[in-house]
Order: sequence, then structure tokens, then C-alpha cells
Amino acid sequence: MRILIDSNLLVYLNVPMPEEQARLVEAFWRVLLEKHELYTNFLVLDEVVYISRRKYSVRLEDTLEFLDRAVLPFVEVLPLGPDLYPFFKLYAVSFGLKPSDAIHAATVRRYGLDAIASEDSDFDRTGIRRLWLQH
Repeated sequence: MRILIDSNLLVYLNVPMPEEQARLVEAFWRVLLEKHELYTNFLVLDEVVYISRRKYSVRLEDTLEFLDRAVLPFVEVLPLGPDLYPFFKLYAVSFGLKPSDAIHAATVRRYGLDAIASEDSDFDRTGIRRLWLQH
């Protein structure tokens, strides 16, 4: 499958977590890496940097090193352009998604991706297939 990676998964891979939770997240990531084509967008990268620093006090340099080492070699970053706007508008208005989530949903739709890897259940009401640890 062609899967969009949301920021929450990358944040969990980047920040200190209890050992059992870290094992689950890392196992999920390995399955995604081994069996699927992975994509993201620049807004996701921005969210990873911001949330890691703001909520978990991870240094900017550490997050950038994580992205350079563990994400960017394996995940294609798709462009965000004006062609996403009609899809963004659809997901923001018709499904009530937050603007950033509407951009992620628009990315899935515009690029014909099969699913999104996210813990955010708001995507469930959009008809986009969502994968997460228990899915």
C-alpha cells in the first residue's frame, strides 16, 4: 500500500517513551517500512519539529538528525501545491477536519494514496483508511 505518515507516529519515534509503548511503535514502524511505500508532506515534518520541541523538550538539532537518519531516506516528501486546495476545502468543510488534518487528507486524496498512518481518529469519518497500532 501507499501510505501517508502523519506526525504523531514520527513524534513517538523521536521522543522518549515507556519501553513497552516504544516497542509497539517501533514494531509498527518496521512493518510499514518493510511492506509499504511511505509518503509524507512538509507540514508533517514541521509538526514533528514543533511538537517534539514544544511538548517533549527535544532539541531541534536532535529532531532534525532523527528526520535525516530515520525518516527522509525511507519516506518520500510529497509537494504541497495549489492543486491540493479543492481537496483541502472538501475535508475542512464537509468533514470538519482541522486545517492541518485537512491538508493531510488532501495529500492522500490528491496523490491517490491508500491510507494514512495516524492515531488521529478524526480521519475515520473521511473514508480514508487509517492504520494505527491496533489496526
